[in-house]
Amino acid sequence: MHASKVLNADSKCIEDAIRCGGLAPTKASCIKNTLRSLLERKGKLCLEYLRDFSVDEVKAELSLFKGIGPKTVACVLMFHLQQDDFPVDTHVFEIAKALGWLPAAADRNKAYLHLNRRIPDELKFDLNCLLYTHGKMCRRCIKKEGSKIRKGLSNDSCPLLRYRENSEWKQG
Repeated sequence: MHASKVLNADSKCIEDAIRCGGLAPTKASCIKNTLRSLLERKGKLCLEYLRDFSVDEVKAELSLFKGIGPKTVACVLMFHLQQDDFPVDTHVFEIAKALGWLPAAADRNKAYLHLNRRIPDELKFDLNCLLYTHGKMCRRCIKKEGSKIRKGLSNDSCPLLRYRENSEWKQG
């Protein structure tokens, strides 16, 4: 759907289209607000102007839009602008924690900074897609299963968990 149709669409229609991603009402409102703001600031509904920006400039620019956080910025960088970045969604965060790749006190924002420093650029896109897909598919890694269940698993329960002790990206 073209951005102008999304901007003019009823919020419930947008919510229905994105419901599978969770937080549909919040995200629908953010999408409409971002489109309105983009139209006011740039006169058109297009992010192509970002292609001429450095990664730091893209981060600064997108952070000006209310409701756009580090994960969304990282997704725009990686998926739209083909820049080496590593978005940290719930699935990636939970798996990275389970593998021991993160400091114990890391939240998602700290995890984003930590993982982006340690994961080689040439691995970021594929690794991110694999972890996200694994997190969506693996019954043992899905957050709804609960961390108590995950901690009690043998390393045979999930093919990723057997690598937890051998990680090069541990907290260091």
